[in-house]
Amino acid sequence: MLDFRIYEFLASIFTPELNISSSLKIANLVMDLMGEYVGGEPSILPVPQDAPPGIPRIIFSSSDKKWTLNISLERTNIFYDTPPTSTEKVITIDEFSSIVSAFFGDYQKGLDLRVQRIAFVTERLAIRDDAIDYVLGRFCNEKQIAKGRPFFDTKRFEIHSLKTYDWENFRINSWVRTKFLPIKIGDGETAPGILVVSDLNTLSLDEAPEAAFLADDIKTYFEKIPQHLNKILKLYFD
Repeated sequence: MLDFRIYEFLASIFTPELNISSSLKIANLVMDLMGEYVGGEPSILPVPQDAPPGIPRIIFSSSDKKWTLNISLERTNIFYDTPPTSTEKVITIDEFSSIVSAFFGDYQKGLDLRVQRIAFVTERLAIRDDAIDYVLGRFCNEKQIAKGRPFFDTKRFEIHSLKTYDWENFRINSWVRTKFLPIKIGDGETAPGILVVSDLNTLSLDEAPEAAFLADDIKTYFEKIPQHLNKILKLYFD
């Protein structure tokens, strides 16, 4: 299989009934549970309660900018990212999942939140000289990449797939986005790369308006999702 490197993680819970009446209470809970990773000095923004729900009200960021946690009325997000071509050691998917599993479970319980949706997103990158040929050869038949056909001599290529199915005790949407594109590796220098974005989330508010996940559900989701993500990657590229 290709040698993919995960350089960005996103874990989210969706909280359609959250009312931030006390930003300080929420910020203190986050500092207690997650301060080791996201730092202890949040930015609390003076956003009115009736402003669009997706606007972050509270933002944490680690000193090295790898970790970011933001809270809006709509959702709470935890990001971890590094430059795609960095040679630094990065956190593993199992380490990230363990951290967010513990945090979100205790966060839901501490604030007695209704969590309607859970999401986990990874971005993986493989750099190789024959990246475009590899992607086209894997997902297109020879007739479509021959001279005069739609994908002959293409400069960029993307393929998206969405499935909805039962996994563990969850009903999930699984997006896989595979992209060939040049990756910036230096000043004015690029290399051919294959980017794979995997987005696994439970059903949306429109699809499952009554869904309510408790702490144990949330912890289970994040603890078990890495194995499922790796299984999906093998399905596409093994």
